[in-house]
Amino acid sequence: MGCLLRWKIPDTEATYTLVRIYRATSEAGTYTLLASQTITDNTYYDATGSTTMWYKILFTDGTNNSAYSDAVQGGTYVMYCTVDDVRQMTNITSSDLSDTQIADLIVWAGTQLNADIHCHWIEEQLQYIDNTRENEINSTNTTYYTLHFPIGDLNDDMAVTTADVEVYLYDSNCVRTVSTVSSITPDDGKFVLSSAPGSTSNKVTVTYRSCQRSVHIPDPLIKMACAVLAAAWGYSKINVGKAPQFKMGSTAIWRDMKAFDTLYKRYLALVAQINNRSMVERVFDTNIV
Repeated sequence: MGCLLRWKIPDTEATYTLVRIYRATSEAGTYTLLASQTITDNTYYDATGSTTMWYKILFTDGTNNSAYSDAVQGGTYVMYCTVDDVRQMTNITSSDLSDTQIADLIVWAGTQLNADIHCHWIEEQLQYIDNTRENEINSTNTTYYTLHFPIGDLNDDMAVTTADVEVYLYDSNCVRTVSTVSSITPDDGKFVLSSAPGSTSNKVTVTYRSCQRSVHIPDPLIKMACAVLAAAWGYSKINVGKAPQFKMGSTAIWRDMKAFDTLYKRYLALVAQINNRSMVERVFDTNIV
């Protein structure tokens, strides 16, 4: 799915005008020039990158170069949709917006989408749900369940991991301590603690987000909504400040100035579908009290 690279420009590099990105197949391998861009851009999207790739950057003014940065291994670009998804549903070309620009829009679109489709549950007290999800607090049990599920993305990194479930233990004096979550099964609302809460724990609470549809393995509607919103912002970026029509000789060219409105309305319709509980199929335990 590619790699999204970001870096901080140090004050000592203020005299340079360009940044060059290099890539190799191993940390000690030969680094070849991948791209060159203005120093004001601190992001680069490598569409063909993967976790096996290694990267270095340097700053330059065309004549004088900084030292190479330390080598950094690539990480998979984890978002609800890809740059290709946005391009496939639009006529936005690389001359309109670069892969890096679209990748940045996808990040912002994902954050907005999270706000629109998630419910945020703050310190929900663990209690009995059913015969399977007893949530018993003793000195041996480490497996618990959230009341609402699937578990969603709490920290807006477009992935659902143990970092998205915060568990707190309270003793009889209401002193709160943090309990470490070792694993989760997001679509079942299941999480496992690294150690069992003891008998001195007066109560256990959990903070998390939930969504009507799976975020862990993004539901097709979530993927589509993210792509549509990123596309809407892409057209806004392209069209802002430009005339809706211009002529070159006898040829008149029209811009679709309503593309943002059309796509944003489609995005809102998708959000409504995602949030519509009656459209989500679930099998409930008949033993639920």
